[in-house]
Amino acid sequence: MEKEHKFCMCCGEDVTYNQVVRDGNLELTCVYCGFVLDVQMEAGHSAASCILTVDDSRMTREFLEKMLIKSGLAETVIPTESGVDFLAAFSKRLAEKLPVDLAILDLEMPVMDGITVARALRSIEEKYQTTQTPILLFSVKKCDDGLKQQLGLFAPASYMNKGSSSDPAHLKKRIDKLVKYLLSKRHAAKT
Repeated sequence: MEKEHKFCMCCGEDVTYNQVVRDGNLELTCVYCGFVLDVQMEAGHSAASCILTVDDSRMTREFLEKMLIKSGLAETVIPTESGVDFLAAFSKRLAEKLPVDLAILDLEMPVMDGITVARALRSIEEKYQTTQTPILLFSVKKCDDGLKQQLGLFAPASYMNKGSSSDPAHLKKRIDKLVKYLLSKRHAAKT
């Protein structure tokens, strides 16, 4: 019997996968890179109270906001269009002692790219002595070894390739799986 395959956003192709139970959740992980392909979350998991996003494309910002709220993954989504705007919104929330459950950062933006924003985000968290916010970096570029090293520095962090399909349903499905995984990590870190 042939083993099932799933698309790995990191490898950019269909791969075989392992099943791992972690923090009460069943995770399907790529056998090649270990990237989480899907998560079945434990019962009682609630939506994120706030997800901050940054993307220089208005269409992508609007899509993410609508998708995350409509699917029940977030109560509030704060979209920003630049790294500077994102860091201002993030700092403001921490100063007001309001939670940020997930940061979704476009990797390639003018002026300040996603890696620079992630680095600054971690410095701001250190200043406020708060739990590290899971980061999701995404781009049309394939994840290479250099990006994987960067992700390790910003853990908990993951990467998602936006894919080449222009069908929003494909992107929605991929984001949905990864956001559930990252929120489960945030939930586990708080307990």
